[in-house]
Amino acid sequence: MTIYTVFYDPSTKEIINVANGVADDELSTLQAEAGWSKLQVETDVTPTGHHYVNDAGDNIVLKSKFNITANADIVDIDDVVTFSNVPEGTDITVSGQIHATMDNSGILTMTAKEAGGWRVTFDKDKFLQQVILIEVRSLTI
Repeated sequence: MTIYTVFYDPSTKEIINVANGVADDELSTLQAEAGWSKLQVETDVTPTGHHYVNDAGDNIVLKSKFNITANADIVDIDDVVTFSNVPEGTDITVSGQIHATMDNSGILTMTAKEAGGWRVTFDKDKFLQQVILIEVRSLTI
């Protein structure tokens, strides 16, 4: 087991910076002046952005993984893509242009209206981001 000093945002519990071992006073002061809280943790894993600090502020927790699925990753114009298992409150961004928040149905449907590609990004607090790429083909004769 290794000791780490974790500096984190006290409001979101997101890890901002990690030092191996016990952080010295100078580093601790600089991080405190930036508004970050400090936690010393002894663990077998290196704290990263894949972790957050628990509500009690005394340990790190691995972020959850989404289990979102799409019924297809290549579709034609006018086809419908259905995303399932989307948790309520998930922030959804499509190709950086369309933004939405998932309701409690857990199912998102989108209809392809023009050829190209979609980069559908799913974000939620305490989850690892998931990205699903969809290709929309143009109809040919």
